[in-house]
Amino acid sequence: MNRRTRNSVFVAMEKPRILVFLSVLAVGSLWMVQPSPALYGHTADASGEQSDSHEDAHGKSPTGERIAGPGSSAGVAVAAQSLDHGYVLTAGELINAVVTNELSDREQLRKWIFTIEKRAGKQTLTEVQVESKDGPLYRLLAIDGATLTPSERQQDDARIGQLMKDPRPVFKLKQAQDEDELKLQRLFSLMPQAFLYEYDGVEENLLRVKFRPNPGYNPPTYEARVIHSLAGTVLIDADHKRLARVAGQLINRVEFGYGLLGRIDSGSVEFERVEVGPQQWKTAFINIRFSGRAVIFKTINKDQYERRSDFRPVSSELSLSDAKDLLYFSHLSVFSSPADK
Repeated sequence: MNRRTRNSVFVAMEKPRILVFLSVLAVGSLWMVQPSPALYGHTADASGEQSDSHEDAHGKSPTGERIAGPGSSAGVAVAAQSLDHGYVLTAGELINAVVTNELSDREQLRKWIFTIEKRAGKQTLTEVQVESKDGPLYRLLAIDGATLTPSERQQDDARIGQLMKDPRPVFKLKQAQDEDELKLQRLFSLMPQAFLYEYDGVEENLLRVKFRPNPGYNPPTYEARVIHSLAGTVLIDADHKRLARVAGQLINRVEFGYGLLGRIDSGSVEFERVEVGPQQWKTAFINIRFSGRAVIFKTINKDQYERRSDFRPVSSELSLSDAKDLLYFSHLSVFSSPADK
């Protein structure tokens, strides 16, 4: 086995990561607002917490809010308008609405086939991945933009064949992804309280909302502490009230057990989500970079770069064997199936 093949195939076998927002913000599939797989004016200092208090006292904020900030125009005010046409949502209220939609979309449990281009070490791998009821399965298409050699193709097909005989690695990965998904949903549900939000204008027909840690919020878990240390911007599709993009920067070092159990010194998170169908959104871009010593998620790396495209729905009851057939015969893959198929 040549060196290029060995490195490429081994790296390609690394377990896929979830989208979402740290998705880290889901993730994707993530944070900044209370979402899930379907993620994604007043004064300039409207927080989710402030919005809640306004609602408790009056049922809704007493005054309409206009959007102000870089990129906004005098006529932009209706983008965050609620069903009550005389009332414009605060930034915090809009975030709550987005989070609700994202979490609702995650509950649909839809399955997809799509193309992934990701960095793995010093290489860029192109894969086609399909989600089955048993777990995700992928087929390597190219390394650094070059079609696989016959030897590399044979090795990757052998890897898939071995998974058909012993699917335990796929089952284990699905279990880890399911656990991370539950963790992300819990984190999403905390987002409206964990940050302060304010409108920051309009960018490419999307509402831009700035977020920063809410000093009055006490994160209950290690994961929540990491997320609570982020500050950045969220782009929102105001028509659908969906998350389109999140960019956050770690503004404080995070230590666990006074640094003995782990720490995160610096980092950044960027997610983009796209509409792939009616009320269906998927994470199309993930860029995570963290330095430090801590493991927050099982299937999300601290240095991860992925672009996803060509999303197409598949049956939610798709078996692993059917997933393999899709990988070989989908137009996403330009390779023929092996002779033993």
